[in-house]
Amino acid sequence: MQINLTERGDYYRGLLVLIRRDGSISEQERELMLKIGQDLDFDRRFCENAIDDLLKNPHIKAEPIQFSDRKTAKSFLQDALRLAMADGNLHPKELSWLQTIAEANGLDRSWIVLQAEKSGMRDR
Repeated sequence: MQINLTERGDYYRGLLVLIRRDGSISEQERELMLKIGQDLDFDRRFCENAIDDLLKNPHIKAEPIQFSDRKTAKSFLQDALRLAMADGNLHPKELSWLQTIAEANGLDRSWIVLQAEKSGMRDR
């Protein structure tokens, strides 16, 4: 999928906000974030620094992200679900954030729950 630099930045920032929601970053989340950063063509050191500073960085905006098209929004939400479950737990704060993103992009909040259920993910 081809997306512009601004949307790639928003995509990555949205995922950073997601993993910050439960107050901890697991090693699985870290590794997946580094892979996604590479897929988005971001420098590995930039991604490592962003992850390392995430819990104490007040400058990362947590507003819902609006993508230019539904295809990108759905791709983001599917990556975000995988990321949210990387630590084995879909935290209620993570689910809430994803539902907010879904709504901001014209998708029903229940779309996230349905996607999680289809993937065998459970809210624990």
